[in-house]
Amino acid sequence: MNDKKIDELINKALQEEQALPEGLSRRLEEQIDAWAATEEKKTRSLTRRQTLYWLSGIAASILLCIGLFQYEASYQAHDRLSDTYTNPEDAAVAAEKALLLLSQNLNKGISQVDNAGQEIDKVNNILNKHLND
Repeated sequence: MNDKKIDELINKALQEEQALPEGLSRRLEEQIDAWAATEEKKTRSLTRRQTLYWLSGIAASILLCIGLFQYEASYQAHDRLSDTYTNPEDAAVAAEKALLLLSQNLNKGISQVDNAGQEIDKVNNILNKHLND
């Protein structure tokens, strides 16, 4: 086809008046209204969801603050030192017993370290003897 024939067909199509099917405009309006209603419902749902997220965040923040306050209050209550003995002589006797027990256990540990050191020295002497021969 050449350009003249194409132009003629286009002009002919533009000059002819196209008739719309009956009821098409009414159906298009109904469909557009339905789409608008659906979009409005989505917008309301999204707004409600955002509000719910916002309120949930505020509630979580408040609960976190209350929890931290309670933890801090209980921590301070346990942090305070109190005397276990009202009589100073009983406290001195208990401290002396605790220090004696500590000393005994420390001496046991030191003697075991000394025994292990002696065993290591024996092994080193044997190794040196065999390596030098």
